[in-house]
Amino acid sequence: MVGVMVGTAAASRQTRSEAFRSIALVVLMTIVPIAVLMIRQVRRGVWENADASNRRERPMLYLVQGAGLIALLAYLTLSGPQSFMVRGVVATLGMVAVCAVATRWIKVSLHMAFAALAATTLAVMGSIVGYVLLLVLPVLAWARLALSRHTPLELALGTLAGVSAGVAIDLL
Repeated sequence: MVGVMVGTAAASRQTRSEAFRSIALVVLMTIVPIAVLMIRQVRRGVWENADASNRRERPMLYLVQGAGLIALLAYLTLSGPQSFMVRGVVATLGMVAVCAVATRWIKVSLHMAFAALAATTLAVMGSIVGYVLLLVLPVLAWARLALSRHTPLELALGTLAGVSAGVAIDLL
């Protein structure tokens, strides 16, 4: 979802080579570290699955995710900020921070948060991709329930966090 969001937003605001660079930067600084963490934790038997489905598995996920976002924000700020990228990273970092704090009491669905973030951000931009992603949200919610990964409240909180961050990107 993050790649789709960044790719769609970058394609509408940047040249093809700049958009490719933006996507590559986000993938390398945020998605790759999370993927490496997931693979490592599952192979070591520390996590039950790649979803970090237990609340006790989440702190390390949030630490790596936050560090990647902060590093990306620092890079963007030092390299001549692209306002839409900086706004996106700041809003995403805020969303992740809220979800991390909430983990003390409840396991907010990050799948729903990031999907709702991408759908909202792109829909607010007027992108057809955003509207398609909005249609996917109920299917994703059903899948998370069917897999017994979340409760309806956890899904609702993730959706609320993502929509809020998506709206914040437009307001920043």
